[in-house]
Amino acid sequence: MKIEPGKVVTLSFDLCDERGEIIEASDITGAVSFVHGKGAIIPGLDKRLLGMTAGGEADFTFPPEEAFGLPEAAPTKVISRKEFPADAQLAKGAVFEAGIPGGQKINLVVDNTTSEEVTVRMVHPLAGQTVTMSVKVVAVRDATPAELETGKVITRPPPPPKR
Repeated sequence: MKIEPGKVVTLSFDLCDERGEIIEASDITGAVSFVHGKGAIIPGLDKRLLGMTAGGEADFTFPPEEAFGLPEAAPTKVISRKEFPADAQLAKGAVFEAGIPGGQKINLVVDNTTSEEVTVRMVHPLAGQTVTMSVKVVAVRDATPAELETGKVITRPPPPPKR
């Protein structure tokens, strides 16, 4: 079965930064499964996987626009000044690390301040970098209707209905 939109793809992979250092590897985190065509991993991956089949291996290089984006294009968020430590230097360009759900970290880069609020860019630590990814396609299957609807792979059955 070939990879195309609407298929569930399971990959083993190594993701490396510009220096060639492994920053994420399925040997540690486990293989990843996703619905192809939903941009679940990094934006450029879906098009590179098109047509591959189980057992296929490839190495890809992704410019920032196809990976983690450019810092200047990162989404912004307005945060109350009270959320920052009282002694924080909130000058334009100041960087703060923040945790997000799932245990990942992002950089909050100060874009603008007022007496009440701070506008920050939410910048992925790899934004602006070219990254490489070595992949092996472990499996390809049709997505279920629920997976197509949600864009998320269902790895276990739902709980039974409550009585």
